[in-house]
Amino acid sequence: MTISNIILQQLGSMFVLIFFGYILVKKNVLNISGTKQFANMLANFITPILLFMSFQQSYEANQFKWFLATIVITILLIAVRILVNYFFLRNASRTDRYATTFTNAGFIGIPLVLAVLGYEGVFFVSAFITVTNIVQRTYGLYLISGDKSLITPRNSFLNPASLGSLLGLIVYLLQIQLPTILSDSLYTIANLNTPLAMILLGSYVAQSKLMDVFTHPRAYWTTFLSLILSPLISIFVLWLLPLDNYLVFFVLAIASSAPIAVNTALFSQLYGGDYEYGARLVVLSTLLSIISMPMVLQIAEFAFSMN
Repeated sequence: MTISNIILQQLGSMFVLIFFGYILVKKNVLNISGTKQFANMLANFITPILLFMSFQQSYEANQFKWFLATIVITILLIAVRILVNYFFLRNASRTDRYATTFTNAGFIGIPLVLAVLGYEGVFFVSAFITVTNIVQRTYGLYLISGDKSLITPRNSFLNPASLGSLLGLIVYLLQIQLPTILSDSLYTIANLNTPLAMILLGSYVAQSKLMDVFTHPRAYWTTFLSLILSPLISIFVLWLLPLDNYLVFFVLAIASSAPIAVNTALFSQLYGGDYEYGARLVVLSTLLSIISMPMVLQIAEFAFSMN
């Protein structure tokens, strides 16, 4: 079975969980206050723990070399998306430009990488997420707000996801092995990431007016740039690079083809963007990603075979 078929199956399972979250909200089992608590748990505790635990591996010089390479390549792939914005969304809203720059590598990318490639894959996706978090909280905050004063070292480097990755990297380099009872407990917490993230996305769908999601023409163009054009250009860049590591190639392909980042709505709400439109972009791209991601990753699989 090809990796794209496996990913299609995983996406199908994840959309069942999304539908479950949708039902919980519609049946008033889960309300807006509860979804905010879910979001806080995920962003501030569960995802950082997952990223931290991905470093609980034996040190290998070659693996660490590829980790550093992933950081450099991630910067290049973000630059590609910024160029897409420049050429195709120069006069668009700040929310549109933010949406096409950043993917949902946390809520969608991590569960897919974990399911398809295991914790070794999460080890590399943590590099992607760390770089993305730093860029989101520097260039991204400026992009959505137009206010340079929001760019601070605290916002950039001391957010939970970056700290989880940094602490995990230190433990990895020092080869500190956690006691079994602690590591088993943290792995159990980390495994909550996928179901809670999918239920949370389902709650966003339930809180949106579905007809508004599908009847905004501009949203389709922004979603096309985010789900199709930018990932295909990114895969072409990966193909051009001397990248013969299958694991790294597909971690970056998955992260690059994930739907629009949830922060598109969150940052718009906090820093003066169009929150409702941002939420529609997140929901629309998440729903359409079940079609786009298998197609894009099938192309990625072919591109890697041609290396």
